[in-house]
Amino acid sequence: MEQEGTTAAVDAGNQHVTEHAEVERRHVEDHERASRQHLVAHEAIYAQHNADHAKLADQHIADHQNATGATPSRKAALSARHAMQHALMEVRHASQLVWMEGRHAAERLRMDGRHAGELAVQERRHAGEARQR
Repeated sequence: MEQEGTTAAVDAGNQHVTEHAEVERRHVEDHERASRQHLVAHEAIYAQHNADHAKLADQHIADHQNATGATPSRKAALSARHAMQHALMEVRHASQLVWMEGRHAAERLRMDGRHAGELAVQERRHAGEARQR
């Protein structure tokens, strides 16, 4: 009789470990999927940022070409404006990245919370099964 109880407990323990492993596997897959999506989003932001810089640079070149007869102070003001435009573009880009990182962190926290919830439910179920044995 003692042997049957031990075998049942070992079988239940093996099932418990198998179920935990499945939850952990899904959790890792969720994080990997989120990371891939995050990288794709970063690539899109950087591609747009680079395109915006190229467009701005072309505009600045045209401005300087149109200002060939301008006074030195006018050319200096033009260069200062161009520098400010590039700086504002960098600020906008940085704010996009901060927003994206915040969203990504929130997504990971939701995943971790869901994972913790799944494990808690699983542990309660296993504890109930153990009491019944």
